[in-house]
Amino acid sequence: MKTLSLLIGGLLLLAAPAAAHAADVQAASADLTEMSIEQLASVSVFSASRFEQKATEAPSSISVVTSDEIRKYGHRTLSDILKSVRGFYTSYDRNYAALGVRGFSPPGDLNTRILLMVDGHRINDGIYESATVGTEFILDVDLIERVEIVRGPSSSLYGSNAFFGVVNVITRQGAAVGGAEISGEAGSFKSYKGRATYGNRFANGLTAVVSGTLFRSGGQSFYYPEYDSPDTNNGIADRKDGDSSASFFSSLALGGFTFQAAGISREKRLPTGSYGTIFNDSANRTVDERYYADLKYEGSPGADVQLTGRLFLDWYAYRGDYAFQDNMVNPVAPFRYVNRDVTRNAWLGGELVAVRKFFESHKVAAGVEIRDYFRQDQKNFNDTAPDSLLLDERHRTSVWALYLQDDIEIAKGLILNIGVRHDDYSTFGGTTHPRGALIWNPRPETTFKLLYGTAFRAPTQYEMFYTDNGATQSRNPDLKPEKITTWEAVAERSLGEHFRVGVSGYYYKITDLISQQLDPNDKLIYRNVASVQARGAELDVDGRFEGGFAGRASCTLQNNKDESGHLLTNSPRVIAKLNLTAPLWADRYFAGLETQYTGARRSLKGDTAGGYALANLTLTGRDVVKGLDASAGVYNLLDHRYGDPTGNKLSEDILQQDGRSFRAKLTYAF
Repeated sequence: MKTLSLLIGGLLLLAAPAAAHAADVQAASADLTEMSIEQLASVSVFSASRFEQKATEAPSSISVVTSDEIRKYGHRTLSDILKSVRGFYTSYDRNYAALGVRGFSPPGDLNTRILLMVDGHRINDGIYESATVGTEFILDVDLIERVEIVRGPSSSLYGSNAFFGVVNVITRQGAAVGGAEISGEAGSFKSYKGRATYGNRFANGLTAVVSGTLFRSGGQSFYYPEYDSPDTNNGIADRKDGDSSASFFSSLALGGFTFQAAGISREKRLPTGSYGTIFNDSANRTVDERYYADLKYEGSPGADVQLTGRLFLDWYAYRGDYAFQDNMVNPVAPFRYVNRDVTRNAWLGGELVAVRKFFESHKVAAGVEIRDYFRQDQKNFNDTAPDSLLLDERHRTSVWALYLQDDIEIAKGLILNIGVRHDDYSTFGGTTHPRGALIWNPRPETTFKLLYGTAFRAPTQYEMFYTDNGATQSRNPDLKPEKITTWEAVAERSLGEHFRVGVSGYYYKITDLISQQLDPNDKLIYRNVASVQARGAELDVDGRFEGGFAGRASCTLQNNKDESGHLLTNSPRVIAKLNLTAPLWADRYFAGLETQYTGARRSLKGDTAGGYALANLTLTGRDVVKGLDASAGVYNLLDHRYGDPTGNKLSEDILQQDGRSFRAKLTYAF
């Protein structure tokens, strides 16, 4: 806390003299969809280096998804957005969406190896370290200006969780909203969503956005052959797939300062009988709550200096209700009880980043970051009388970090990027991770990148301390961080006025991978025992044409093996995607077609989830009448039947996914 106080004081001292020189950074982002291929190649991104730079000069392989693409392809969640880009895929266990990156997504994974941010604010919580990308994501996708996806290890800038990459969601600014909006949509499975937003830029320079969203889905009924018995409703989970949430977002910006507050409360009913619960019981559900407040300062006290400071306060809460029955006392009339899992997590912190240019050839970024997780509570009990307490873990941990990065222009068109960060945890101590990149732009239309980096993922509070009183799972507070080393080569080139092609190849090795094992008492325990090696190649083609025709195609080949030489579970060897948009009439009506192929994946039990191809079709219209936009989408257009491999918590080895579904949406701006 003393170090945090010094950081806060330093931020305030720096902010005071710099405020008079702060530039207005709240201007609306340029519409990337209106850019030519050449302009698109040089678009500025922030997330790769913590300062604005051309994508062709960034030390990473980057994808950007714009608000226009989100609208034209009918993306409903962040999960939809991410699985539309090169190399990403998702799995869904009827509760949370799991993100796969470069062939790595163990069944039951909690997205701990991707760092998720909103406008640079860390969203991963302090208990499970999860990046939430489904309906539990804190932000309505209608409020997204663009999503920056930075591939490869980024712990040299961001620390833990930036293992396979960073996803930074950039929000719409008040000037881009330009008034009030109301939006309503309805879809399959009795799904409804409503949103009200107001945003503007005022004469005094104040920029504001305020928005609220309500969502509800009645869910589906599913048949699970594992439960096909008269005692378990003949395997039918009858309308036990409901999903509902309420969320808000607000942003105020003036004179270099930006204040943001956001939150969501989401409840999901569980149809799967997870953890051996009573199948088709209405009590089975999870509730997630996530809130944050963030004060950011951006300013330029000198022509060659940029300062960014941030103070934040975060909250995360989880409750899981799981209905069980005890057959030991009376097998004829088994005793029913509800087990409750409760998590409470709060933290505060700050960061300060200075970027300065030296000698016209060096651009140096230096920063300090502190997080104090002052509440990390995990509790588990049965609702019997009196309550049967199984777990009551309460901790407080902290982390501080220092990092330094230098962009060196060795010669015209040749850049060397080197960086390093040291993180110090109160739990396991310190860890240091470097990154290096050689970037060559021999001509404006051609880019080559050779990238190297290491990253780590700190063990989570859940992995170290969760136990159900030793019944099935034991704690292990001695866990060490996972580590990854990655090499990557990237080549990109514009072909004429309409196409840009990118090719990349990568190799990575993970050591000290945290994996569940059986201890001598046949109880599950997390240990640093596994390793992974992977190779992959990716091809990406982007096309832009006059009149609004656009598209992108990608193909990913990957080979991920564990220390025994076996292919990883839930790791497709082939992923292919094709996205196309076409104008239908008067530059206001568009059709968006999205097709995705995911190759076969191995399950935990050794079965195979077959490869599948999906197609989604969305029709959009702008100013159908003045101020009114409309869209209609069909998802899984061909009603393809497919399943995702599941984790240990489910009886189902391969879980059925949604068939064909529909959505219609209206948005009115005034």
